[in-house]
Amino acid sequence: MIDDSGPKVVQTVCGLNDYFRCGLSIELANGEINRVRPYDYPDPADRGVCAKGLAVAGLVNSPERLQYPLRRAGERGSGQWERISWDEALDDIAAGMLSLSGKYGPTSVAWASPVLPSLNGGGYSRIISLMGASWVDWWGCGDAAGPCADITTFGTMMGEGYLSRVPHPKLSLIWGYNPAVTVYHYMKKIDQARKQGCRVVTIDPRYSETAARADQHVYIRPGTDTALALGMMNVIIQEGLQDEGFIRNSTIGPLLVRDDNGSLLRESDVSGKVGQGFMVYDSLAGQVSSAQQAGTLPALRGRFSLEGLACRPAYDLLVEVVQEYTPDLVAGITGIEERTVRDLAVSYASEKPAAIYRGWGIQRTFYGDLASRAVNALAAITGNMYLNRPAGFVLNSAPFLFPAGQRTRLPLLALCDAAVKGEPFPVKGLWCSGHNLINQMPNANRIMNELLPNLELFVVSDLFMTVTAQYADYVLPAASFLESTDLCMGSFQNTYLQLQRKVVEPLHESKSDFQIACALGRKLGLGQYFNKSEEEYMIDLLASDHPSMAGVNLDRLRQGPVMATMDEKPPQLRTMTGRVEFYSETLREFGQELPRYIEPVESARTEKAKRYPLSLISAHPGNRIHSTLAKVPKMAERDPEAMIDINEADARERNISNGDVVSVYNDLGRVVLRARISAEIMPGVVNVLEGWWPEHYVEGHINQLTHDLVNPVQQRVMQANSAFFDVLVQVEKAPK
Repeated sequence: MIDDSGPKVVQTVCGLNDYFRCGLSIELANGEINRVRPYDYPDPADRGVCAKGLAVAGLVNSPERLQYPLRRAGERGSGQWERISWDEALDDIAAGMLSLSGKYGPTSVAWASPVLPSLNGGGYSRIISLMGASWVDWWGCGDAAGPCADITTFGTMMGEGYLSRVPHPKLSLIWGYNPAVTVYHYMKKIDQARKQGCRVVTIDPRYSETAARADQHVYIRPGTDTALALGMMNVIIQEGLQDEGFIRNSTIGPLLVRDDNGSLLRESDVSGKVGQGFMVYDSLAGQVSSAQQAGTLPALRGRFSLEGLACRPAYDLLVEVVQEYTPDLVAGITGIEERTVRDLAVSYASEKPAAIYRGWGIQRTFYGDLASRAVNALAAITGNMYLNRPAGFVLNSAPFLFPAGQRTRLPLLALCDAAVKGEPFPVKGLWCSGHNLINQMPNANRIMNELLPNLELFVVSDLFMTVTAQYADYVLPAASFLESTDLCMGSFQNTYLQLQRKVVEPLHESKSDFQIACALGRKLGLGQYFNKSEEEYMIDLLASDHPSMAGVNLDRLRQGPVMATMDEKPPQLRTMTGRVEFYSETLREFGQELPRYIEPVESARTEKAKRYPLSLISAHPGNRIHSTLAKVPKMAERDPEAMIDINEADARERNISNGDVVSVYNDLGRVVLRARISAEIMPGVVNVLEGWWPEHYVEGHINQLTHDLVNPVQQRVMQANSAFFDVLVQVEKAPK
């Protein structure tokens, strides 16, 4: 129990779904949260919390919190509920899950919930593993294309840090990113670098909050970032500004590629040699040799022949592609002046070291993986990469998360087909926790009209009656992170392992997701796997023999956060070659072995644009994290209703005034909301901040306009991404 006998301060961790895990100092008075402040980390660079983190007390105290378990008493979405006990709810749900598992197979029960090495992030994972159920991989909800590019380029999902962690940059390109709103610590780092002389340039269809703190802003037509990166490479190579040392030593550039099949030349392709090592052409010896051989000078350009096999270095192939993207061509594609394309290229290659903060915005188009790969390649040929091993911890997570082995994974955009068509397997039961599915997924009409009617069991665990919860069969009141104990491992900028202390007892009848998972596991007959205390499970998670965990235990974490130390070993990329790979053997069958520009699927230059001429984007809000915090009064007051930002020229053409109610529509649906005329959005583009709930619109919801087309290349690499920024619409003044 929490001691509420007098004023006290509790050190804990922000558990919001941005996963930055900033430290919080919570001041209590009479057992209630009185004040939230940043935790004083030992390193001042790590201190600070965004406005959203400072508002988290509202999650606990909101009058709209769910208070007890509910069972649907009418049609889905009718708002008719009956209050039931936890035992009754979990008995019903467990019986339903076991019935579906027996009828359709265990994977027919799916879970849309985070899987993390922590109690609340791992409890459901244990059930999924033990039941043989399926896990809905949520990366496809707008966050998969960048990781697809990074898996291809670096062999790991989150390689963007190799571009942004460049020490002491003289130039920083903030590309499709708005860290002033979304990533407090990144913006703090960017601001500090600027004070030390770093020039900051933002590239975005919007003049964002970050742009207001930059030295230069470059407007770009949505979905054309690939062309800009290729055009910059064109200029850099023409000017001889490429870093040939980095290309030779750290990238796939010198490795020979066979003309006949596009595969890398291997030792086994050469008579008399055995092995799968890769080959280069040694300019000093005038012959093909192993890439591992010392004392060579691998050629980066040219055509070579070995035993009848014609080959070229991968870099030579990249140069050939890049030559097509002249600055004048790129200017016509992107809407950026030719001189600006040239200036950006020369600055990035010569004002070194230079950093790129490659944002999520550029990868939320249908070909967002190509855009991210092109930006990665741009950094690679200039040597503007910091290929250090990032600091981190390796917990003993596998036995906790997967006690019966890895779970079956279902890509997010495959969920509808699984429910409707039974492909790749039938899904008839769905549990949502930490994911407001109906609000956040694309093509919401398909979710409502196809997915939900084909579910025989739908359960939601949440703090609030979200639109997703409104259509559930059972709604369970979840506790906030301030009402639960857990381990927290930071991501991105945060390199701490921390103890998330319970600040207050759970209100009403709410339970933490770990407590819910334990109770449900016992109802499912899995009690022997849910028979320890929270503290015992945390001890198990910390019982890792990895060097990063030396001296780290629960007692040490009770004293304060533990910061990861840098690994002194040389970096080892997880690519096939161990190098930065801007060339991909795997993707040659798709014609994407190298990044190339492809016009967006819903481009303003297509036939469809004659009916729907405006490109819709949905940027991140400043007062929510996706749909989270919408019910926190302090944050809701700042953004009381959904708005669409439209340029003055586009508004004038449609006779729209500021504050007018407008209709936004395309072939998929129609949304009604108010217009905000803005000089910050470029002509031809409109923006509706993502995460608004349906009640914030006059009518409809923005995701009734977004499509769920599947990119097969992304599907091959990891999973297809939701192309939220690749959508055409028309806007008209709504009739009164």
